[in-house]
Amino acid sequence: MALYRLMNHGVIARLGPPIKQGKESLVIHAVAPGGRELAVKVHTSKVFGKRERKQYLFGDWRYRHAKRHITLRTESMWAEKEYRNLARLEKVGILAPRPVGFEENIVVMTLVGGNGVAAPQLNDLPSGDYTALSRIVLRAMERLVSRAHLVHGDLSPYNIVVWDRKPFVIDVSQAVLVSHPDAAHLLENDFRKVAAFFEQKDVNADDFYHIGAELTEDVRQHQKESLIRPDLLADSE
Repeated sequence: MALYRLMNHGVIARLGPPIKQGKESLVIHAVAPGGRELAVKVHTSKVFGKRERKQYLFGDWRYRHAKRHITLRTESMWAEKEYRNLARLEKVGILAPRPVGFEENIVVMTLVGGNGVAAPQLNDLPSGDYTALSRIVLRAMERLVSRAHLVHGDLSPYNIVVWDRKPFVIDVSQAVLVSHPDAAHLLENDFRKVAAFFEQKDVNADDFYHIGAELTEDVRQHQKESLIRPDLLADSE
């Protein structure tokens, strides 16, 4: 019914075959009324395990009332969260799928790829200019925190895809505000995993560690100030 409503409202003109099956979602190819290729991401119930509920949702200021509704619309909140996070990325100019709409547990975004095929993950590239890619990824990670006020929380070569020699950040449903209690820890992990990948490709990753440490300290400072001034939470919403 959610898919039907999206089609009835003119968000989707035609559905295609599945293009990606994961443990947390199913991604289906679709076409918009104007012919633009879309990715229709259907969040499944498996996404809301105990860890995700505690770490990614309950600590997010935007979903501070989620506990009372968690048994009724968990997947719907996850889809809405991804849509809102994608909108933040688009607003500050980070390369990512553009949000198109959401309904219940489904979020619709532009397809990063072409002809019904999703762009390959950074981890699966047969070859590439990894030095150039690392610079773009580093800028995106820095802007994600300083401009979008978000921490991805699960960034790795599996959540970065490459299309037309440009890296795109994907899978942002779990991304949290910098005011989240675990934001600093999650940010450290993001930088560590991405830096380790580029080091394996013989790229100097010193800037990842240096900038990552600075941003992590900024996030910790923001968290301390938020405890004193709760209005800062609303400012970052």
